[in-house]
Amino acid sequence: MEQDVSLGLAIFVEHGREREAADFYGSAFGARQFQAHHIDGALAGVEMRLGATVIAVAGANPRREAEPSRGGPFFPKVAGGVSTIIQLTVPDIDGCFAQAIAAGATLRDEVQTDVAGRRVASLFDPFGHIWVLIERDASAGRRAA
Repeated sequence: MEQDVSLGLAIFVEHGREREAADFYGSAFGARQFQAHHIDGALAGVEMRLGATVIAVAGANPRREAEPSRGGPFFPKVAGGVSTIIQLTVPDIDGCFAQAIAAGATLRDEVQTDVAGRRVASLFDPFGHIWVLIERDASAGRRAA
């Protein structure tokens, strides 16, 4: 069964900022759009691929925002006001970090070595989500070969 399972991710942003968010994820992390969804002629969501993962960028429903007791999902109201951190493993953390900052992300934690010996960094995207970058251990691939 494990081979039949895949995971997708939906990232909710403020309604009306779907295109801005999709463009940011493309510029910052190399995500590629493959489908857009419209409701009554207005962009409602964008499906993208980030590596092998499908991510959907969608606008939070304004009716649910107006009636929070109905439940979300909601977009972050402040940087880091989220319950999930998006983790991205990259081959070049310095390059990816610089590219994300140039695209509009803001610093949360500089590139550093964590307690497990990995190079890591974290940032806020312009929509309030936290992204943790982890540099892929190049030596792990050589050990497995």
